[in-house]
Amino acid sequence: MADLKRWSRDEIARMRREMDNLFDELCTDFDLPVMVCRMAGDLCLREEDDVLVVRLELGNMNPDNVNVSVLDKRLVISAASARETVSRRQSQAFRKELLLPCAIDPDGVKAEFKDGILEVRLPKCLDQFGQMITITKK
Repeated sequence: MADLKRWSRDEIARMRREMDNLFDELCTDFDLPVMVCRMAGDLCLREEDDVLVVRLELGNMNPDNVNVSVLDKRLVISAASARETVSRRQSQAFRKELLLPCAIDPDGVKAEFKDGILEVRLPKCLDQFGQMITITKK
C-alpha cells in the first residue's frame, strides 16, 4: 500500500473534465444530445478578512464570453458558448446568482480567470447601513 498516492481535488476535477469532454464528443459524433450541461462547476464562497472570495470552475471556457456583475448584495456570473460543425451549431448558456452575506464595495471588485478557474474578489463595505430598533412594551 505504500505505492498509493493521494490525489488532489485539482487532479480529480481535471480528470472529471476530461472524461466529460470525451463523452460529450462521443455524443456529438453520433448526433446524440449531450445530456448534461457541464459548462460550470460548483461555486465556492469563502471569507478572507474584509474580502469575500468566489471561485467558479469554468474549464476551457473563453473568458471573453463570461460576464460578472454585482447589484446590491447579489453577484451574477453568466456565460454563453457556441460551437459550429459542418452539420450543425451547438450553443450553451448558464447563469449563476449568489446572494452575498453583506454589502460590498462594487468599485473594488476584481475578477481573474486563470487555468479554467474564475476568481472574484469582493471587498466588504465597511459602512453597513442600518440601525437597531428598540421594541417598546405597551
